[in-house]
Amino acid sequence: MILCFKSKNRENIENQVKINTLLGIECFVPLNFMEGQKRIMIVNMKGGVGKTTLSTNFAYVLSKFEKKKVLIVDIDPQFNATQYLVNQKDILNHFKVNKTVYDILMPDKEEDVDLAGVSQKKSLTINISDYIINIKNFENGSKLDLLPSSLKLINFETSKRGAENYLKNFINSYCSEYDFILYDCPPTLSVLTISAYLASSHYLIPIKPDYLSSLGLPMLERGLKEYEDTYGHNLQPLGIVFTMVNNTSTLPNEIIESIAQSGKRKLYTSKLSHSVMVARSIGNNISSLEDFYRNASTERYATEYKNVTTEILNTI
Repeated sequence: MILCFKSKNRENIENQVKINTLLGIECFVPLNFMEGQKRIMIVNMKGGVGKTTLSTNFAYVLSKFEKKKVLIVDIDPQFNATQYLVNQKDILNHFKVNKTVYDILMPDKEEDVDLAGVSQKKSLTINISDYIINIKNFENGSKLDLLPSSLKLINFETSKRGAENYLKNFINSYCSEYDFILYDCPPTLSVLTISAYLASSHYLIPIKPDYLSSLGLPMLERGLKEYEDTYGHNLQPLGIVFTMVNNTSTLPNEIIESIAQSGKRKLYTSKLSHSVMVARSIGNNISSLEDFYRNASTERYATEYKNVTTEILNTI
């Protein structure tokens, strides 16, 4: 059974979605009922293009400097965003007693037996604090939170009807407080990517301007169009951010010009340089990012991420 809510009363919809989620009833909720909330999947078919570096820096700039409430959803089995923002000890502790994206996609169920002796599944009560890790609280109420990933996602495959909607339903039910939700996606077209797609309102493509990274762009766009045709869910393309740009070579400019020739994609003028200093900004906790934006030696690179963020905000 699928319920579709058309009410414009946000509080009523949120309460009903929570009830139906607990009852195991699949719901369709138009994303625009979360007025003002932006959900952006950051995706590329190729790994090693600076996707997670962009995701975490974008989230940090939004929360720290733009005063937004931001949630990063790490839906990549490599869980790099999780490792970048949380130290190893805290990650292991969270894995022991709390939950991750995996538990949303593969929720635990309790066995229950009705009066006829028929075994049924009974959904467990969800406590949002079991899933979310608070990374940093800033002034004026802004903050950066993380919904962590897990290596268990490597083995995630499901043929269960509607499983691709679990993440969307969870976000609809429990994450209305955030201004931005960013999905750090795996470099594949899979049920994980579909889950992020259905839970998003926009998508952003980071590309390293080299031949191998740019070859996957048409394939990615075809895949997203297939999702649209299959699920009837249309995302707004935010454009392409060029990452890991080698400023000492002419090759990046050639690749950028080749992509620009189609004229159908928005290309951000602010580009992100390839530098060991940028790599060092991603440590094993939030302090590395804070140092990156605080130190004079990395000001140039930090400014690049601020400029890209400004361009993206002007696009939305």
